[in-house]
Amino acid sequence: MALTIRPADIIKAKVIDYLIESFEGVVIGDEIMYGINRKIVDLLALHEGETFAIEIKSSKDDLRRLPEQIADYSKIFDHTLVFTTKEHLTKILEFSKAKVSVFEVSEDGVIEGSLLKHTNKPTKNEMLATMKSSYIRKKFNISNAKDSDTVRKKAMKFSKDEIHALLYGYFMDKLYAPYELFLKERKDRTEIDDINLLSNRLKVE
Repeated sequence: MALTIRPADIIKAKVIDYLIESFEGVVIGDEIMYGINRKIVDLLALHEGETFAIEIKSSKDDLRRLPEQIADYSKIFDHTLVFTTKEHLTKILEFSKAKVSVFEVSEDGVIEGSLLKHTNKPTKNEMLATMKSSYIRKKFNISNAKDSDTVRKKAMKFSKDEIHALLYGYFMDKLYAPYELFLKERKDRTEIDDINLLSNRLKVE
């Protein structure tokens, strides 16, 4: 059993169940590293070629970093979803500016909200910074580069769609096996201890 159970962990388990029920064929990862500054997103969902950054804010969490987190997610991921409690709901809706899908998680685990049509505009450099340079070099067949910075610089010549597809494949390669194991071990619903099976922090070179 987990030694310390945070309120956010309880919500996270409910959110994982919600994603599984709502998005057929979804693949989910826990605490995934991303971007130039090597930050961590609470959950990452992959579904039908799109990436979903998911932030969990319990009633005990501070919201001061959330605007920065939302801005960071918009540079890399297609969609940003925030799951929170009624204590934070109004405030988050105020500064999300209809660009973030906000969901309320009740005390009994019921989740209410809807996915917005809004799509973020990821940047090529942030997407490339999220992937290992060795992966980029291999997939884009960049043979004349000796260091990671040069690999990413040469990869900038590819279109945003090509880099996006590469990033999606990168995440899928890393998350699919842990997620399959998670599904095998998970019972009817996600328990907090199950979440550890989804952890696969992607290191950036």
